Amino acid sequence: MEKFTEEIQGLIDQREKARNDGRFKEADVLRKQLSDLGFEIFDQKGKPSLCRQKKENTMPKESFLILFGSGEISPTAVKIHDYAFKDFGKDKIKIVLISTPAGFQPNVKTVYEEIADFFTEHLKNYHPEISIIYANTLEDANNPNILTPLETADYVFTGPGSPTYAVKNLRNSLLYKRIIEKVESGATLSLASAATVAFSRFALPVYEIYKVGSPLYWESGLDFYTKFFKPLTIIPHFNNNEGGKKTDTSRCFAGKERFEKLKLLLPPTEKIWGIDEHTALIINLKTKETLVMGKGKLHSVQ
Repeated sequence: MEKFTEEIQGLIDQREKARNDGRFKEADVLRKQLSDLGFEIFDQKGKPSLCRQKKENTMPKESFLILFGSGEISPTAVKIHDYAFKDFGKDKIKIVLISTPAGFQPNVKTVYEEIADFFTEHLKNYHPEISIIYANTLEDANNPNILTPLETADYVFTGPGSPTYAVKNLRNSLLYKRIIEKVESGATLSLASAATVAFSRFALPVYEIYKVGSPLYWESGLDFYTKFFKPLTIIPHFNNNEGGKKTDTSRCFAGKERFEKLKLLLPPTEKIWGIDEHTALIINLKTKETLVMGKGKLHSVQ
């Protein structure tokens, strides 16, 4: 059992008591103090937390924000994920998948198991260790016991589902805070389809407009990109043509005509980027340089 100085042990004990009492904000402050002193906390369900000294040089030289227009588990995506994995310089890449955007779907487990199988099969050279965080509700997203895999994650992914459901169940949650902390510490975050919308400054309510027929409007998004890159509203599936000649399903199923009206509802200075299907925008979070990979293009549509 690892021995700690009196100061460190005192902080560990204070945090454990705060966590057991349900005082999670206080526990987070104590976690940060321990982190600043070079120690990591690993919460365990039903057991006392573990504390270990941080290992040096565990993060890659570069970290990325990867935004998929679609096709995150298609053959095209293999090269895109590989681009980020190469920079880790590790024999085993720890991948964490987060189910929140699809949390309302009865098949959410199947969806995220399929994503896990993709990484296992197509990126096997990196010996991926995959964990799935089933944070399907806001209650789940605020439960520290199920967020433990994020502590050691190299690569965090979330994607398919509903943008508005993702926003509702991630906004101000402990999970969203943990995602920010991981990116700040050098992990790579990969987002696809619904998640790229939810993490925008303004979130397109795809289901509400396309499926339900709601009047045109925008949801307030998580505004993640402002913190790490620049204020952005992302439109995935930009060149979608599932509707064929009968229905325009481009611009994430809004169609060109409706999207032109939607644009008028945003501030005139808002930056809107569209990402084609089977295409990814890769943002280097240290240099802020961008790279487009895949079959399509990046569109500036403001």
